[in-house]
Amino acid sequence: MRALFMMLLGCCGAAQAAPPSFESIFPAGGKVGTQVEVKVAGKGLEKNSPQAWSSDPKLTIVTGKKPNLFQLGISADAAPGPRLLRFFTSEGASAPRIIEVGRFEELMETEPNDTLVTAKANPAKMNVTINGVLEKAGDVDTHAFPVKKGQRIILDLHGYGIGSAMDPAMRLLNEQGVEIEAGHDTHNLDPRIEHTPTANGTLFVQIFAFSHPPAADVAFKGSAHHVYRLTVTDEPRKTSQLNEPKTISVPTVLTGCIAKAREEDVFSFTAKKGHDLQITVRAQAIRSPLDAILRIEDADGKTLQQADDGAKENLDPALHWKAPKDGEFKFVIADRFHQGSADHLYEFSVKAFAPSLTGTLDTHVYRLEAGKNVEVKLTVKVDGKFTSKIQARAVNLPAGVIAESVDVPAKGGEVKLTLKAATDAAASQAPFAVEIVTSEPPEAAQVVLASYVIPFTEPRGDLLIMSDTHPWLTVVEKK
Repeated sequence: MRALFMMLLGCCGAAQAAPPSFESIFPAGGKVGTQVEVKVAGKGLEKNSPQAWSSDPKLTIVTGKKPNLFQLGISADAAPGPRLLRFFTSEGASAPRIIEVGRFEELMETEPNDTLVTAKANPAKMNVTINGVLEKAGDVDTHAFPVKKGQRIILDLHGYGIGSAMDPAMRLLNEQGVEIEAGHDTHNLDPRIEHTPTANGTLFVQIFAFSHPPAADVAFKGSAHHVYRLTVTDEPRKTSQLNEPKTISVPTVLTGCIAKAREEDVFSFTAKKGHDLQITVRAQAIRSPLDAILRIEDADGKTLQQADDGAKENLDPALHWKAPKDGEFKFVIADRFHQGSADHLYEFSVKAFAPSLTGTLDTHVYRLEAGKNVEVKLTVKVDGKFTSKIQARAVNLPAGVIAESVDVPAKGGEVKLTLKAATDAAASQAPFAVEIVTSEPPEAAQVVLASYVIPFTEPRGDLLIMSDTHPWLTVVEKK
């Protein structure tokens, strides 16, 4: 028994140390051109001097004066929008999390803010982003802000979308505490409210959350990781002039709007028999409420082909279509539920069809010991037909690590790349990339970066970033 105990103890002592975890960051972003102190939570981030990697070189993050505190620097020329951030130590890297670069002034919630009275004592401004946390079960955050009669306001909350494990909701209240609007799910689990005030004054928004993944109860949930960003604006509506039927040529890219209920946008075009086209509509992808339907009709109005949702989780329609004859045809774009507004925007693209490639990696992080190998599994999807060889290759590998290119079946499928580390390979931490390439003539050659899916439990709609092309490689020295 003693021998067995000592053997187990030895095994435990030799066990691989765990890489850091990254549970949350607060605030989860900042305004362009600012320095922000952020607090991160996760095992292994309070020691071992963790370093950080950002998907955008215009964002930097360095350790602060205390454990778990970091300084996030956002360049003045950084573009607004979501980014990825991950931490790493000598033991490996965390999964990436989403942060945002904002356009407006950033405010931190002021506690207590559970009631209308406490919220009114610390009112927010218009055109700001409020950073908050639903810190405990049953927590409800309340924020007050001034409004003007007839000036539309938009409240857009990102919680689920930045990877917080919650299903948030909002209520908009008047000065008497009466609910006048409510918001829950949109293109994902995050809420959005649009409201036009009928009088000058102060309105209140209450924020709370349910469990994600869903639980048997319907109680309000909260924790130190229930981080959210609420943007409140009164900016004018975006507008589009493309609401009348018109003739287009191919290729074309344009923007449009389904401005009212039951409206359809119609675009006429001329095609020759066999003309091979790729047609796409982007609406959900640009956070539009439009649930687009795309039809192709002949000159007499007969439907030749129709699409609602795209492949897999893509809610925007796409068609690969060949003209059956010479003649006049029509593209028709509408909302599936016959809705419409000035916010029901879309982007429409028509171009000659060309074969394409996509690649999905099996995970976001790989670990390789000097003198050993590790497999990178890659699933390739081929849309169309390539006449030349398709290959996959690993690039941007650190010194001492190599990988031979592998052939990809003409119809796609799963392939494996083997990363091999020399026995004297130095310890390192860095992202690399996997390319899928063809050797077609220059005008048709393609180089596509494979991506991994951002880790998240039971997705119910899109995160602000769904995939990334920077898998992580940890190389450890030979033991």
